[in-house]
Amino acid sequence: MTSLIDAAKSGDKRATLIALRDKLAETIQNCDSGRDMASNSKRLMEVMAEIEALPDDTQKKVSKHDRLKRKNENR
Repeated sequence: MTSLIDAAKSGDKRATLIALRDKLAETIQNCDSGRDMASNSKRLMEVMAEIEALPDDTQKKVSKHDRLKRKNENR
């Protein structure tokens, strides 16, 4: 697991969000305060949504031309 600081320094948004997700989950698991758990849970859900909204890594490796070609082949 990459540390949150290392991920942030790398500039890789996906890696940073994943490290943040993991840190939030750990914080929630060890939380004794209901108020803190609620706010951290909300933030965890937001971070997970941000991760899901990012383009899939496999899509980055396929050119726009190839994606359009596949789309047309599936019609």
